[in-house]
Amino acid sequence: MKVIKANRALLKKSKNFRELRKDYLNYSQETKLHFKELTDVERKIVRDKIRAQAKKDSLQEIGIYILSITIVLGAFYAIFYFG
Repeated sequence: MKVIKANRALLKKSKNFRELRKDYLNYSQETKLHFKELTDVERKIVRDKIRAQAKKDSLQEIGIYILSITIVLGAFYAIFYFG
């Protein structure tokens, strides 16, 4: 009986779905993101860094494609020549 009374007490304390939903909506509306305001010079620096990284990534991707095509063609050549 002691356990049943404790469980009933817990049930009275628990929130229902509507209360939880209201709390979640209130919490999500309160969460605001604050970004640092950049000057034009800082914005240009960030933009240039992003462009440089994108260029580096694209060159690396092209290098990987060329290497993989070379390996595949070499494998085909070896299969037909030695096989």
